[in-house]
Amino acid sequence: MHLSARLPAAEPNELALARAQLLAAGVPLVDLTDTNPTRHGLGDPGVAPIMAEAAARATGYDPDPRGLRSARTALAERFGGDPDEYWLTASTSEAYGWLFDLLTDPGDAVAIMTPGYPLIEPLASLAGAQVTGYRSFYLHPSGWELDQDSLRATLDDPRVRAVVAVNPNNPTGAYLDSADAVAQACARRDLPLIADEVFWPYRLDADAQPARLAGRDDVPTFALDGLSKLLCAPQLKLGWIRATGLGGTATADRLDAIADTYLSVGAPVALALPGLLDLADAAVERVRTRLLANLATLRAVFASGGYRVRTAQGGWMALLDVPPLIDDDTLALRLLRQAHLWVHPGWFYDLDGGTTLALSLLPEPDAFAVHCAQLRGGVDALS
Repeated sequence: MHLSARLPAAEPNELALARAQLLAAGVPLVDLTDTNPTRHGLGDPGVAPIMAEAAARATGYDPDPRGLRSARTALAERFGGDPDEYWLTASTSEAYGWLFDLLTDPGDAVAIMTPGYPLIEPLASLAGAQVTGYRSFYLHPSGWELDQDSLRATLDDPRVRAVVAVNPNNPTGAYLDSADAVAQACARRDLPLIADEVFWPYRLDADAQPARLAGRDDVPTFALDGLSKLLCAPQLKLGWIRATGLGGTATADRLDAIADTYLSVGAPVALALPGLLDLADAAVERVRTRLLANLATLRAVFASGGYRVRTAQGGWMALLDVPPLIDDDTLALRLLRQAHLWVHPGWFYDLDGGTTLALSLLPEPDAFAVHCAQLRGGVDALS
């Protein structure tokens, strides 16, 4: 039968094949990349009773394209704006899909920052769109900076219909250092801004003074967030879009039409949202405490011997530069086969040059310390 070419079948790379072979053989692997908070003891026990109470009230069905108004009111009270600026979605991924359907036609493109997380490209492809990258560059120890010349050149591509900014970026951990420059570049080309700020609360650098993109009205801005990161609860399947600066109702009406087509958010989680948001501050602080502890451990274990932990201002991941003995793909493959350690090589995220590994900062601290020591030993053994 015919299958759509919008999402071409991906051939597994050598690293993925090696991992599958080891798992099939029953070899236990240490996963240093896992950012699923439900596997690291970070869930809040207060979620279950709130969900149970809400489920008991979810006996009727009164659909609204933007989602239950009481939920949107709770979002406006916490994050600002008006309830009518918010649309509920099942996830940030779904929000991207809706926005790509809203803003692009087949053959159009969206601009994304590189390095960055590789999720956006397949989501754009499903909408028939392509991606084109604008770059950031790293200077140690100050961190990542937006290449504004690259941004301007990318937005000069007539295919580009929207600009995506992940703030802070994943996996670099960099908050956008030039929010106004991005907004001005969008305004110059009359382009909307999609601002993914799911990692915003997880600041790792006390000196960082980042600027939020959510709520801007100088350019059409669609800000994304959700419970997956805010409450470490991806299983609840609730995200949202906050749309500002639209300059009229035509865009909102079309987004309503898309949302009304899917109506994907379940009533129990929407009814529970006001109570769930009451748990968010404690959840964020609990996770930040772990992230900071694990980042300190990572820096201590790799403080010498030609290693370097890159500056991370926020988020759940860290980038580790290791001695350039071999390329990062070969290194990841040898660590997998010889030390049974699963790490992501930098090329997964379009990191150029060097030997860089991407690691999760979410594991339980004692386990994380053991795994860091194993990683150090595994790399040192190759030298």
